[in-house]
Amino acid sequence: MTHRQDTRLGKTLLFWIAGLTVILAAYLAMPVLASAASGNGWRAIVKSEACVKGPIVLLGEIADPVNDLARNQWKTLSQIKLWEASTRVGRPVTIDRDKLRKVLKYYLGDMAGNLVLPSQMAVQTGGRVISGEELKARVVAFLTPRAKALGGEVEFKNLQLPMHIFFPNTYDKLSIRADQDLKPGHNQIKLYGVTPDDRILSRRAGSVFLNVWKAVPVAAKPLNRYERVSRDNVTFRRVNLAHKSEVWDGTGGPWRMVRTLGRGQVFTMSHLEPVPLIEKGETVYLKYIGNNVQLTIKAKAQGEAGMGQEVAVMNMQSKKTIMATVISDDTVVVR
Repeated sequence: MTHRQDTRLGKTLLFWIAGLTVILAAYLAMPVLASAASGNGWRAIVKSEACVKGPIVLLGEIADPVNDLARNQWKTLSQIKLWEASTRVGRPVTIDRDKLRKVLKYYLGDMAGNLVLPSQMAVQTGGRVISGEELKARVVAFLTPRAKALGGEVEFKNLQLPMHIFFPNTYDKLSIRADQDLKPGHNQIKLYGVTPDDRILSRRAGSVFLNVWKAVPVAAKPLNRYERVSRDNVTFRRVNLAHKSEVWDGTGGPWRMVRTLGRGQVFTMSHLEPVPLIEKGETVYLKYIGNNVQLTIKAKAQGEAGMGQEVAVMNMQSKKTIMATVISDDTVVVR
């Protein structure tokens, strides 16, 4: 082989190697779209709500990766262009699942099968959105310190909240309020979209059910009408106050029973009434107060009365019944 032939062969070999390198580099630099289209197992979930910048909606604005393959390729996948964004800035548009599937199929082809779709999706150009999960977390954070005043163990159940809340501007914020103190059972809350200067943009309602587990007074034995409530006939049991109204907290009194209560049953205020200062059949001191004389004798109460109220009493000497005014727990007076 001559020197000229050897040189020509070397140049050809170098050219072939350089071409192969270019092809290999191009292959390695190929968008992952090609491998994705062949169904390489990446998965992403389309959001129920999203805000996009426009003018074109990008896949990364409406979906999140859910497996390692998707996360590794997301830098490229997220830049896939979809449909034109709405020109109505700050106004969400809702798309149901069937329509969304068709739209994604049009723009993504077979790759649309790699996406998990919600039952519907709301998309807004500009502004910001609070998702249902974030909204729930914000409401629970609002309720938790307020629930401490109830004591016991508190559990939030059946949070009924909007699916999401859109704001027309990125600087708008969410305000959560409750018109009344929290109580066991059903509670209403209010959700406001407000501007930085606290101007209300939108109003939404929500509700939450509170289970409150707490030790409360219960009857240690069966109690009858008019029986006094004392330490001996009261014990405690842990109950859910959400299903018990006006439960007695064990304070106040002295109390007596308005109606019967079985052993182990919870005391409510409907079971109790204050013990009157003067009870029927009780012996009291009857004072006669005149201009020049004051006399005290024993009498028997014919009824019940509290401080300052009138009650019929029978003079135990004369057996006559008169009306007198209660001035203490054992004394009535006639003026």
